[in-house]
Amino acid sequence: MNKITLTLIFVCMNSFADISLDPKNWYPVTDNVMGGQSTLEVVAEEGLFLMQGDVSTKNNGGFVRLGQDVNFQDNSIKGIQFKAKGNNETYEIHATLRGIKVPPWAYFSQKFTVSEDWQEFKIYFNNFSAEGYSARSLKPSNIRNLSFAGYGRDFEVDLTIKDIAIIN
Repeated sequence: MNKITLTLIFVCMNSFADISLDPKNWYPVTDNVMGGQSTLEVVAEEGLFLMQGDVSTKNNGGFVRLGQDVNFQDNSIKGIQFKAKGNNETYEIHATLRGIKVPPWAYFSQKFTVSEDWQEFKIYFNNFSAEGYSARSLKPSNIRNLSFAGYGRDFEVDLTIKDIAIIN
């Protein structure tokens, strides 16, 4: 193979093995889609994503998420890293898989707790827990969506995230 072919292969592989920092590729989701009453406002500017709102368990609710659809092409990706700060609360990274899920709300997750100061987090997929899935492990090539989530209890959301990247 010549250098041009190797360069193209490398560029193509990396284009599918990354996560976008473009705000257009991120979208908010709340439990309102199922009748819940949680709220979320997301502001994206200069590489920062600010999530503010409230998680409410009223009316069978209890989540807010900032998500991105991903297309990892192989299973060598180890996890996600980012910097975050906030209101001394515990948040989660959620990963949903491609295909039919039973139950439909099933996902994999890993918790992280923020402080008022910037912290760097490295969240490895092999540490994720299955929530509702019968699957025992998470394969990166099967991930459909990665999300930052406030989940499962009544609390105020105030989370700022930056420098989001995958871990190879």
